[in-house]
Amino acid sequence: MSANLSHLPAHLPEGRAGRMLALAITFLLVLIAWFLVSGLLGFHAREQAGIADQKEILAHTQALVDNIPALKERYEQAAHNANGDSPLLVESSRETALARLQEIVHDAARGVQVEPTSMEPLPIGHSGLFEQLGVRISLTTSWGALVRLLDTLSASTTPHLLVDDIQIQAAGTSSAEEATQGRTIDVSLTILALRDSRSDAKGASSRSNADATTGQQQ
Repeated sequence: MSANLSHLPAHLPEGRAGRMLALAITFLLVLIAWFLVSGLLGFHAREQAGIADQKEILAHTQALVDNIPALKERYEQAAHNANGDSPLLVESSRETALARLQEIVHDAARGVQVEPTSMEPLPIGHSGLFEQLGVRISLTTSWGALVRLLDTLSASTTPHLLVDDIQIQAAGTSSAEEATQGRTIDVSLTILALRDSRSDAKGASSRSNADATTGQQQ
């Protein structure tokens, strides 16, 4: 051990060389501190931006959910106005109504340059005279495109669409082009629309009348 220490200088350099060494050490410490502080500030800014985006999406979702009572009221008003646009799916069968909902959602996504990676129809729910039809979609996109998609869905009035159960996580990989447009995210959400359950009876009655008329003509 003493043999190794004998090769070290007895003291730090003095004079001009000592001052240069002190300045170099000070500059290195300041540089390290700057990197640490800038890294922490950048991380904080990214976290704040992510929180702001999530708050905006939650606000959109809550506004859509709050519209459910107004949707039912608008339907009652439209029922007394034959020329009014119905906020419900007006197809005469569940199958055609669900197909129409899928078409509307797909068109809305393509309108904001988003292509769903999957679209799955959900079991039909019931609430009084209404049937609740829904589809679950998954997509990979940016925050901005997701907000535009939510805006497009909420702007639909014939039928009125409701968004529920939004799940968001950072995408595993993203291309350089995607990175320039903002952080890429994987999103899954449910889109719902209401339908009058009495439409089935109306459709069956119309078909029966049409068959009876055809039989009489024959």
